Amino acid sequence: MLYLPSEDSILLANCVKDYSGNIALDIGVGSGIITRALCENFKKVIGTDLEFEMLEKCNEDVVSNTSKDSNKKLKNERGFELVCADAAFVFKDNIFDLVVSNPPYLPEDYDNEGMKIHDEAIYGGKSGIEVTLKIIKSSLATLKREGKLLIIVSSLSNISRLQEFLELLNLNMKKIAEKRLFFETLFVVEIGFKNVT
Repeated sequence: MLYLPSEDSILLANCVKDYSGNIALDIGVGSGIITRALCENFKKVIGTDLEFEMLEKCNEDVVSNTSKDSNKKLKNERGFELVCADAAFVFKDNIFDLVVSNPPYLPEDYDNEGMKIHDEAIYGGKSGIEVTLKIIKSSLATLKREGKLLIIVSSLSNISRLQEFLELLNLNMKKIAEKRLFFETLFVVEIGFKNVT
């Protein structure tokens, strides 16, 4: 299913512009807006998605938008790579300076007849945080010790469960941006290892 950029993607894309480094990973590339933003400040960007159609759309978006604007050239000839994969499970240890994701974050919902609504693009599990926890687990080994993980969370999700999970893994979380919408508040949180010197 094609995921068009919305408030959440735009918020995260604006936040990643404040980060730079050698290698970044975008988990769940969607439309490519976040991948494109990463290409401006990282020498290499890798994007993953479970759907090949999304990878094709991302490739078209990144190539067409970076070639149109001469001020936004890719950092190197290879620029970015796209991999059809589940989160970050296929990558080696300690290679990414930054991992970003705009996962599905809404708690599961039901229609008027009590039937569960199936839309994996927006529903992140029973409490809205299950997909986020999976992405964090998959990213930890691939993240450099001083690296950061940026992720979107919603006020409708079970944020206290996320905080407990991060505490168990000895990780810090800080809010770096927020956007209030009619029915929820979106947050971009930065996650990193505690006691990094």
